[in-house]
Amino acid sequence: MHGLISWFARNSVAANLLMVFIIVWGLTTLAGRLPLEVFPSFELERVSIRAAFRGASPAEVEEGVTIKIEEAIQELQGIKRITSVANEGSGSVNVEMIKGYDGQKLLDEIKQQVDQISDFPDDVESPSVYIPSRNREVISVIVAGDLPEKELRTLASRVRDDLEALPNVSSVAVSGARDYELAIEVSEAALSRYGITLSEVAQAINNSSLDLAAGSIQTAGGEVLLRTKGQAYGAEDFSSVIVKTRPDGTRLTVGDLANINDGFSEQALEQRYNGQLAIEVDVFRTGLQSAITVADEVKGYIAEASETMPYGVTLGYWRDSSSAFEYLVKKRGARWLVGYVAADAVFEILGCGLGIHRHSCFYIRWYCVNATHWRQYQFTESVCIHTRVGYCCG
Repeated sequence: MHGLISWFARNSVAANLLMVFIIVWGLTTLAGRLPLEVFPSFELERVSIRAAFRGASPAEVEEGVTIKIEEAIQELQGIKRITSVANEGSGSVNVEMIKGYDGQKLLDEIKQQVDQISDFPDDVESPSVYIPSRNREVISVIVAGDLPEKELRTLASRVRDDLEALPNVSSVAVSGARDYELAIEVSEAALSRYGITLSEVAQAINNSSLDLAAGSIQTAGGEVLLRTKGQAYGAEDFSSVIVKTRPDGTRLTVGDLANINDGFSEQALEQRYNGQLAIEVDVFRTGLQSAITVADEVKGYIAEASETMPYGVTLGYWRDSSSAFEYLVKKRGARWLVGYVAADAVFEILGCGLGIHRHSCFYIRWYCVNATHWRQYQFTESVCIHTRVGYCCG
């Protein structure tokens, strides 16, 4: 080690070239390979399994879904603990893996075991198996205005689609809004009047509101696939579903029996921005995307799209996490530069005053501010100072 340092002390050109190479390499990595963010995204060390069982009670979900999944995967290696939750209409199983175990391998094995379960109840939808990840939000776009909730939600969906189409944005989600819900309310008086049961109404809707494959036809131009399109989506579609056909040929439809409300869930949720009803569109960073680049592109979209919004609708943003990173880069970067220049000047003065010829010297001290807690950390890095009379490392 002493010989290597002495060689660089005698060959200042080589030392300076190595210094330039390291600096350029570091700047290139910082600019093109390292994601610029305040808080990192990461995957949790667990596998989640979700399955919908619409109309089932928690006890039925537990017996028909979660217990079957637990029994299918409990013998797999790499599992530390299994927990399950049975709710009305859905169930979930969370598998905590042993630390350091290959998550992708465990995910594939769990998928294979779950796919082999053949005795799920008929109404259970295909379970989804995935490794949950926690993505950090970069910025939130606010869509606010004195409009009916449905119109404002439509505008927020349009903003979401526009943001997803931006070159540097790939993950967007609407939040702060109630979920869409279509409710079909059938009274007992209507059922008694027409002599039918609630289960007959539900069965008619299940049988009529779906798309079905109807085979294929071979033609001279090729194969033509046939498919019936009967899936109902809105109140008008469900209203025309036939429940019963009378002997005289007249038809009894869902609209004759029920009140159909095409709106939102009944949960209490209201969000306001500057006194106006508001919905958020959250933008996340993925992969190697830069938080600053994503935020700047979103702000540019807001400036342009604000001019095309309906009268009374405001576009804004908040929770801009890129601003904290910009502070670190710009403010602290200037202090690093000033510190380096000051240290270099001190060594030049010492070199002239003491007659010491300095070949290379770096002493960098920087501070990193945590924007969340405003706690200050200090890091010190020093590279050897070589002189004619010897060397020292700080």
